[in-house]
Amino acid sequence: MNTKMRTLKAALLSAALALLAPTAAHADANPGNDSGSFTIRITPNVDLGVVVDTTGANWAGTSANLEDLTSNLGTDTRLDAPISIAMAGNLNNQELTLTGVALNTWQLDTDEVDVQDQLRLYALFGVAPVVSGSPSVASFDGTANLITTSAKRAGQVQADEGGDTNHTFELPSGGGGEYADVDGMLSTATRKLWLRARTPTYSSTDGQAAFTGTVTAVTGIGF
Repeated sequence: MNTKMRTLKAALLSAALALLAPTAAHADANPGNDSGSFTIRITPNVDLGVVVDTTGANWAGTSANLEDLTSNLGTDTRLDAPISIAMAGNLNNQELTLTGVALNTWQLDTDEVDVQDQLRLYALFGVAPVVSGSPSVASFDGTANLITTSAKRAGQVQADEGGDTNHTFELPSGGGGEYADVDGMLSTATRKLWLRARTPTYSSTDGQAAFTGTVTAVTGIGF
């Protein structure tokens, strides 16, 4: 092999080795600007709702509707057929509050103490019972179940969820097939609202006493 061929072969080998040699890394003078991030926040525009249907609701043995109750003083009367409650809207985490207002003569009792001109108006949310008729009088007992002028949230505090204590406007979970949870309800949920009215032993008037109850849908926040 002549000198020219040896020189050419050596040149080609050097070029091939140069191509196979690792490329030297380049330092990044400012790595902090190699990437960036962003945050988005979306508040859903949800629709809460509740439909209150009093069709067919009536006081046991005394009236065909809610507005025509005639009662002796010092007497308990319960609904024979309940008020129907249907959740609405598109939020699948709804709860209910219940508020009352006295429109004229008598006032709403708050402590279960018998006082002239004060009506004890109790409420319980549930479902239609296995046996026809209202829950027992004793099921309504407790100041937590009294409708007052201050809004009360139905259900249980978060710490008591899953247990059977501290129910507000809610039947005990162990009785009669009437219980239905009212915490964190779906927008398609339905419930029944039962009422018990306990008239005072004494009244200063013989005129009709009127009251309005309001059921309001609120966000279920595990209060």
